Amino acid sequence: MRGGSTLNFDDPEVAMKRLSAIFAPAVLSLVTVSPALAQTGEVKFDAAQPKIVTVSAMRARRGPQAAAQEITRLKLGTVVSATARTARQDTIGGKTDYWYRANLPGGATGWLFGGLLLDYDSGRRHQLLSQLIEARLKAENTSFADRQEIYNLAAGAIGEAEDANARGEFELLKLLALANWAGSVPDNMRDKSPYREWHRAHAAEVIPNEFGGGYNLRTELFWNLEAKYHAHPIADRIAWEATQNEQPSDCESDEVCAFFAFGERQVKYLSLHPNGAHAAEAIQSLTELLTDDVINRANSKSSDQYVAEERAGLKKALASLRLALAKTSARGKAGLLAKLERVPATAR
Repeated sequence: MRGGSTLNFDDPEVAMKRLSAIFAPAVLSLVTVSPALAQTGEVKFDAAQPKIVTVSAMRARRGPQAAAQEITRLKLGTVVSATARTARQDTIGGKTDYWYRANLPGGATGWLFGGLLLDYDSGRRHQLLSQLIEARLKAENTSFADRQEIYNLAAGAIGEAEDANARGEFELLKLLALANWAGSVPDNMRDKSPYREWHRAHAAEVIPNEFGGGYNLRTELFWNLEAKYHAHPIADRIAWEATQNEQPSDCESDEVCAFFAFGERQVKYLSLHPNGAHAAEAIQSLTELLTDDVINRANSKSSDQYVAEERAGLKKALASLRLALAKTSARGKAGLLAKLERVPATAR
């Protein structure tokens, strides 16, 4: 062989080793597929598979890679039809899934990462929308625009609800989404767009939180909604969410202030749902709020006008608590009643 070593065909073993050394790189170049090529391999579906978008502003791309050109962004809850997927999975943001080729609203086609999609079933639309909204409300570090999409999805679902209880659920989720949205308004941007316009649209529903920042939803909106759906199962959760709704407060270490700010809502929940799903939690919270200081101030004999007014307010609240406890059989009742006995019901 000119210009190189010759092959010794008299020794077959040596010849095979040398042939392997010569041709192995060429063979590997034929069978090894680059990651980009492997990722773009498609597995076509016999029938389109409906998927629902689980995040806000989801990017649809021209190819099945995170670096591919963006076509459009899809809103939370958008339903698409997937016609194919990649042959291999990809990992993005800690999620591992396929990319899906899908028909998008408006007639375009694009690729969507499956880690941000769920299988969609029109027969389970109510449950899927509720699941999406609940999950997004728990997500951390969502932006003002993200929270707007959550609110819009909840608001739009109300008209689709199949019965009164489902409507009540989505009306509740709308309130929770508005509360979540309100908390994302920066204090130093309240007078700037889009926050200024947002406040104009929701001024009757929110109040500024001068202590914690942002805005809080008015708790009476939950109580009004509970009254609307009181005959339905969802009313229990609505009432409980009313007790959990954050309100502006500077009580700090003032235990009487805390009892009025948080305890009275627990009493109202027990009055409306004495054996509700959260009755034991309400009793535990009230037991913690009814401190020695609260009891002593309810029993105070001072003639000071402020003290007398505070005492009268506590007496009224504790009387309501007694009535509520009379109707419940929830865990912790006996211990709370024992504390209440330290404040004579007839004392002045």
